Amino acid sequence: MVNLCVNLNINILGKKTVNIKKINASTLIGRGTLADLLDKVNLKKLNLLICNSSLTPNQQRNLENILKVKVVDRSGIIIEIFAKRALSNEGKLQVQLAEMVYRKSRLVRAWTHLERQRGGTSFVGGPGELQIELDRRLIQERIEKIKKRLKNVSKRRSIQRKQRSRNNFKIFAIVGYTNAGKTLLFNQLTKQKKESVNKLFATLDTKISRVFLNNNLSVGLIDTVGFINNIPTQLIESFKATLEEINESDYIINVVDINDINFQSKINTTKKILKETGVSNHKIQNMITVFNKIDLQDKEFKSANIKTNYVSALTGDGLHELKKKMTKSI
Repeated sequence: MVNLCVNLNINILGKKTVNIKKINASTLIGRGTLADLLDKVNLKKLNLLICNSSLTPNQQRNLENILKVKVVDRSGIIIEIFAKRALSNEGKLQVQLAEMVYRKSRLVRAWTHLERQRGGTSFVGGPGELQIELDRRLIQERIEKIKKRLKNVSKRRSIQRKQRSRNNFKIFAIVGYTNAGKTLLFNQLTKQKKESVNKLFATLDTKISRVFLNNNLSVGLIDTVGFINNIPTQLIESFKATLEEINESDYIINVVDINDINFQSKINTTKKILKETGVSNHKIQNMITVFNKIDLQDKEFKSANIKTNYVSALTGDGLHELKKKMTKSI
């Protein structure tokens, strides 16, 4: 969560880990913790509280009423980062869809007065609809429009995949936790110069390019959006068109940052999200795991597991062995 906030240029003045024995339906946390937070908010003059968990619209509203500051949950922060990173029309559409779905459930916060709109020019028109109902309807209409446009994207991609399939062109999809170095690896293998920066969710738009494994064999390589633990369901839903590319690929390369002390849990998170998006167990079990960023460590890496590769996407070390492994997979 701290890394997520840093990526939004949020100045963190304090953090607190809270053990919750029983979830409070109205505020998530108990009275004692809430009183402690209120003291800190007043003492440090905070104007934002971020909760590293999902909050219901009611919990969010109640916390704001008690603490008198803006409250954002994990889903809100991740969607905010996605909104900042989206560059292509497709990426923007996918983020807008997630934003709309998220906002629709939280309209109660924006319209607590529930002011009625005038229903018509005559007394037959009735009292009109609530402002909240009007807004919800407008948002729902926007959601339907975006979904239609994303369906067209999905159809276009499906046609492209069929053409590749007819030509027996094999596709490898690069997946993994955000900021593991996927785009840099993509650039090294494809000789492309796609933007690669040390930021969470730097890549939101799917890119595909050709990789020459040897003189006689070339394959397609897809760079995809990074994963994160407890990813909001709205994002999984709205990024279906992008995640379909992973589903329809022939092979998967899972990129892992070898320097991350939590790398094993991040491998598990990646596998979990792949399963949730419909990737077959067979494909997950046979994916190539690549441990990246070995240039940041002094020790020499020797792969004991034939499915494991140690590489540096920055220096190019280990890429020859990776290409061999990809050839062997085919």
